[in-house]
Amino acid sequence: MWLTKRLRGAGEVKLSFGQVEDGGLSVRGESLYEEPQQLMPYGLMSVAEAGRQAVMLDGYCAGVAGAPDGDLRAGEVRLYSAGGAEICLDNSGRVIINGQVFGPKEG
Repeated sequence: MWLTKRLRGAGEVKLSFGQVEDGGLSVRGESLYEEPQQLMPYGLMSVAEAGRQAVMLDGYCAGVAGAPDGDLRAGEVRLYSAGGAEICLDNSGRVIINGQVFGPKEG
């Protein structure tokens, strides 16, 4: 990954935490990071809600701490928005979109 290659030669990596402000446009920690680049898998974009805790890695937003989800089991994935939209991929192969269940792929 390009980030790990970049950090290997950088010496000591600075890890810090901060609070998301302005609807995800800035993070206040030891200093103010205005519109920091976010590290995410290709194809995903998000803007964190104000008040969430962000993990900063040398000035890059490496992630936002989320509340633990007691309903998820190991291996499951849930995408959600502040407005209540939700997609869940469960271990049985089902896809659940806003409560509507789609069975596993037949094959």
